[in-house]
Amino acid sequence: MVWKTTHERTMYATAVAAVTLSIAVLAAPARPLAAQEVIELPAEDLPLDADFEEIYRVGSLDGDGWDTFGRVGTVGFDGSGNLYILDTEAVRINVVDLQASLVRQFMREGQGPGEFGSNTASALEFAVMGDGRVTVYDPGQTGFTLFGADGQFERMVRFSGAQSSAAMIGGIQAFPGMDRVLATSEVTYLRMTAPGPEDEPTDPSFRPVLSYDVGGDEVRIDSVAAGWWPPGDAEGFRPPLRAGALPGGTVVYTDSTSYAIKYAGPEGRVTRVLTRPFQPRPVTGRIRAAEIERRLELLGDVRGGDPMLQRMSEFRRRRIEAMEFFDEIPVVVDLRTSWEGTIWILHRGDGGAEGNRIDLISSDGRYLGTFPPGSTAMPSAFGPNGLVAFVETDDLDVPYVAVKRLPEGIR
Repeated sequence: MVWKTTHERTMYATAVAAVTLSIAVLAAPARPLAAQEVIELPAEDLPLDADFEEIYRVGSLDGDGWDTFGRVGTVGFDGSGNLYILDTEAVRINVVDLQASLVRQFMREGQGPGEFGSNTASALEFAVMGDGRVTVYDPGQTGFTLFGADGQFERMVRFSGAQSSAAMIGGIQAFPGMDRVLATSEVTYLRMTAPGPEDEPTDPSFRPVLSYDVGGDEVRIDSVAAGWWPPGDAEGFRPPLRAGALPGGTVVYTDSTSYAIKYAGPEGRVTRVLTRPFQPRPVTGRIRAAEIERRLELLGDVRGGDPMLQRMSEFRRRRIEAMEFFDEIPVVVDLRTSWEGTIWILHRGDGGAEGNRIDLISSDGRYLGTFPPGSTAMPSAFGPNGLVAFVETDDLDVPYVAVKRLPEGIR
């Protein structure tokens, strides 16, 4: 792999330092085992009821109302329970209160401060701070854009150094009470310029879990954990790197084919691992064929006859058809954390078990139970006092957002 920019090299160096610190702590003679606690969770599921109280839903088909969404992207809550909805077609964020009334709208298409291009709107990610401030990441720009609690543009916090590639961040989450956000999935890079003589090839043995401090004039990048780097170049069923923030600054993440949820403290050291005795499923020829077909269906057809889009679509199609696969399917599919610190884990169950289910685990590692397959989706956003939001579509593919409230025992 090639580190393409100054901030990528900083990221790599920070991650190396974190790994070195972990090794040093684990190797210290005075406390050889104190650095990491392994907790084996029950093998048998404790079923949970997914009949959540619905508070409201917004999204309509007809008319020119504010909730006639083109495409709903990221959603999030502030500390008052207001819901923030990004419409990527309108390039606008809508703020909705608990009575489903529109509070304000902000952000727009353009090239000025606090504005974003329609060509990258679908890739925008944002995080809402408890006080209502919003941090937006756009891979087409060179940093994070900050908006105040009133929706007004505050400032741009840029990456340091020259940028020859764009960081592709699949999601960000605000750390409670901090001007800092966590990348909730693996960060990849899209090169914008040709390689230069300063680009040095490296072969990292880990995938860093990254956080971004946006409290200063420049973005400060920290590696909060060192995830496992799967060997080879196989893309099919590549073990996902997913992370979530807990109150107090601890991060939980998953990075392997097994069920192993890891806690990393502020210093980057793994202090606890939660396991369940589930085995990954072997990848067969039939599974490979089904996964290729699924991805081709998601790719869809290019409309409008744009030659460039047609070429890009054909390139992706060929890449999917030639895709290499790992030998087994990872158990864990996704991981998210609530405001209260409850860990939600979407997983495939054991071996040949059909259907994905969702485990809930408290912030201190207690197993709370499991939602059976088909009973609920993973929330698209978590809010205070058990609020959750689900981005859905109706039978006519009209997008809407349903806001519900979780029972106290599983918040």
